[in-house]
Amino acid sequence: MSEKPTHDALDFDAIAKKALSDMPPETRFGEKDAEVIRKNADALLPLRDAFVKGFYDVLFAHEPTRAVFEEGERAEREKTLAQFYERVIRGPHDGAFFAWLAFVGPVHVVRGVTNPMMLAMLGYLVEFVRERSRALPDHEALVAAFTRLAATMGAIIAYGYEMAWKKALENVVGIPPALAERAAHEEATRLFPLRSHGRA
Repeated sequence: MSEKPTHDALDFDAIAKKALSDMPPETRFGEKDAEVIRKNADALLPLRDAFVKGFYDVLFAHEPTRAVFEEGERAEREKTLAQFYERVIRGPHDGAFFAWLAFVGPVHVVRGVTNPMMLAMLGYLVEFVRERSRALPDHEALVAAFTRLAATMGAIIAYGYEMAWKKALENVVGIPPALAERAAHEEATRLFPLRSHGRA
């Protein structure tokens, strides 16, 4: 996961940078957040197995998310999540890390994972840290750091998901992303016209 992912059709580094630039600075994951996570790594790393088990217990207990997985796949997916958890805790939280998150968006398209599913489980990550770090002196700072991390991950992954669909439209039916975006905006305006003063 430390290597920058490559793909013929999508520039994941550019996707990550665009998503980050759209986020107000106060809402996105920063170096101070990374520092507090690394500072508490010795307390957070032993929680890895509990996080992974709880994460997949939640997914497999809900039919729509359970349906994403193939029979017998859970063990392999748990290994991947464990590696991800360790990378989140240890860092580095660099450009390659955020570009990898952009790659997760198209993977979600392929696997049938929806953005609501993804965002819900980012919420699970924050709540897990909130509950398991209560005894730590840096509890509040850790919760704030993971809240911003989850927001940043969600923004990047969702934008990667969006760009994957736009690129698919371009490759399959020849609609350039800019044209698809303009058409979607025009249709949305027709379906949901804005009213003055915020009135419906």
